Amino acid sequence: MPAFLRDGGELGELIASFDWSGTSLGPIAGWPGHLKTSVALALRSTVPIVMLWGQDGVMIYNDGYAEFAGMRHPRSLGARVREAWPEVADFNDNIIKTVFAGKKLSYRDQQLTLERNGVAEQVYLNLDYSPVVDEEGRPVAVIVFVVETTEKVRVERQVQGERERLKQMFGQAPSFMALLSGPDHVFELANRGYQQLIGHREVVGKSVRQALPDIGGQGFYEILDRVYETGEPFVGSALTVALQRTPGGLPQQRFVDLVYQPIRDENGAVTGIFVEGIDITERIVAERAVRASEAQFRTFAEAMPNHVWTSPPSGELDWFNTRVYEYSGAAPGELDGEGWTKLVHPDDLPGAGESWAQALRSCQPYDVEFRLRRFDGAYRLHIARAVLIRDSDGSPLRWIGTNTDIEDQRQAYQRFLDSERRLRLSQDAAGIASMEVDIASGAIFGSDIFWDLFGLPKAESVHTSVVEALVLPEDRHIRSSPETRKAGTASPNVEYRIRRSDNDDIRWISRHMEFLNDAQGRPVKMFGVLRDITEQKEAQARQVLLTHELEHRIKNILATVSAIASQTLRGDNMDASRTAFNERLRALANAHDLLTRTQWTSASLESVIASAISPFPADRIAVVGPSVVLGPKRALSLALAINELGTNSLKYGALSVPAGEVSINWSRETGENGEPAIVLTWVESGGPPVSVPSRRGFGRFLIERVLAADFGGTVRIDFNAGGVECTLRAPWPTLKATSEAKSL
Repeated sequence: MPAFLRDGGELGELIASFDWSGTSLGPIAGWPGHLKTSVALALRSTVPIVMLWGQDGVMIYNDGYAEFAGMRHPRSLGARVREAWPEVADFNDNIIKTVFAGKKLSYRDQQLTLERNGVAEQVYLNLDYSPVVDEEGRPVAVIVFVVETTEKVRVERQVQGERERLKQMFGQAPSFMALLSGPDHVFELANRGYQQLIGHREVVGKSVRQALPDIGGQGFYEILDRVYETGEPFVGSALTVALQRTPGGLPQQRFVDLVYQPIRDENGAVTGIFVEGIDITERIVAERAVRASEAQFRTFAEAMPNHVWTSPPSGELDWFNTRVYEYSGAAPGELDGEGWTKLVHPDDLPGAGESWAQALRSCQPYDVEFRLRRFDGAYRLHIARAVLIRDSDGSPLRWIGTNTDIEDQRQAYQRFLDSERRLRLSQDAAGIASMEVDIASGAIFGSDIFWDLFGLPKAESVHTSVVEALVLPEDRHIRSSPETRKAGTASPNVEYRIRRSDNDDIRWISRHMEFLNDAQGRPVKMFGVLRDITEQKEAQARQVLLTHELEHRIKNILATVSAIASQTLRGDNMDASRTAFNERLRALANAHDLLTRTQWTSASLESVIASAISPFPADRIAVVGPSVVLGPKRALSLALAINELGTNSLKYGALSVPAGEVSINWSRETGENGEPAIVLTWVESGGPPVSVPSRRGFGRFLIERVLAADFGGTVRIDFNAGGVECTLRAPWPTLKATSEAKSL
């Protein structure tokens, strides 16, 4: 390695091994001193640096820039910047022109759209461009210092957005807020809620005593002074304040909850006061009204036969009517707070308590069933219901609840449910849905599985037209119709397809039904059972498809093996032909294994090559290229072609000698028609001298004709003195696995 590249990291090694003879810089041995010095300086820098040499901008960069370049590295090394970064070609052309004119350029937070990892992304960069001069002071290159600031820009924009949101939140907050500064309490900010409280007066820039003279003598000036002097916050609840809310109007009494919070500077000194509070006047008025009507409510509650109880918003029960004490035998006050839980059956208490806690959290009606112990020790089932009473502002005031004895009704209902449950369990176990059709009205009443079967929301009933509309048009002749139902002639056993209402899935339904007739023998009801048989139908279809697919695959494999055999076994040397035949079958089998693992949908180009070269000396075969996905047809032909090239190289080429090497490379380029193209090369070096063979064998036919045809491109084989070179040029592969599999 040249001395100036030592300690140059990964890029130092890559630059040393790169063939620079194909660039305008020429071989490293001929590089001038200023070029070597500049490269050495860049390689030892931790800052991402790239140098664009010459008017064509040949790229040399360090490890920091390689990380920035992403997937473009290492193919950008030695490339012209216009080709390496085509999406910003005009930008870089202008840079080279400007810097070669002797000027410097610098950009801060420059926005560019770059493709570094296969996708376009918007980035922000700090870019500094300076000329690199030779011994005569003439610009010969552009040195670029690259610092990505994408994350910084995003954070700054996010911070600015947060500031705007905080400002909007302050202005639109439902509580009143103000910011006072200095010992005179001068208004710096006052939000909409504060202005509404004081009658929309202009207060910003004025002291409290100037802006609100009407609160003088009510103690607020003094509280503010004390908070500023002591640094202790003040919290007030339900404070009374008289405010002149209209010019010249009479003072109005308001009730407020407020906080005076001191604001300190970095040294801890108080510099202002933050005011925040809520106008609770309407709530106080409502609470007083509730208290005034409480006596009337209790009189009404005492007259009710049900248990009646009340609770504050916190949830501790605080009052019960006489019926509760008569039922429980408890003394007045014994059930207050959480004392009522002693009446609830121990098995029901966790559920009742959780339901009550959930109602308190959500402020939604409370509705639960539990057993309550009677004074004689017997437990009877009750349904408890409670609603939250709110004031005019919607603030919670009080819960009012009742307990109703439903023991007798529940026992009768339970007997009915047990009968229904036995029927339902038997249907569920069999995966059967049941339905009842009222023929006169066309209403369908279904079991739980019925609604799920058709993807319909569970309801009491649905009209038959809704269900009939879900039947596929081509199967509607199979289902029953209003006419066949009324006549009782509908087929009792049918199978048809539906499109589920909720997700458009197509399902197969098997239906059996029976009619119930009236005294005159006319159908009035239709009872039916239904079952989803989609899996059964799909299994039958899969079996047919599998049979056809197996026949197709076997025919294709036999055709391929036949072609290989007919081309391989034509010579006189049967031992060599047999060996070649076995190698080709092995390559074909390996490719089949790859495709089988993806169910014959696709295979990566890299995995196909890795499989094909596995029998050869892997340490002397270099494989480099981006990710490419191939369909089955291209994967098979490429595997066979690589096997042919490897076998020939092992016999006669680079792999036949210890020093020989093979390089397999592929890249994405722009074709002559402007569309993306793949260029794949097999290059041998270090082997014995190569000459053009006297005849074209099957291997060469496979590579030049079959491989080119399957990829829709061209293949060129050059028998250079230094080794065989094979180049495939074709449109960039796009995955069409299904169509390729069918054509194999």
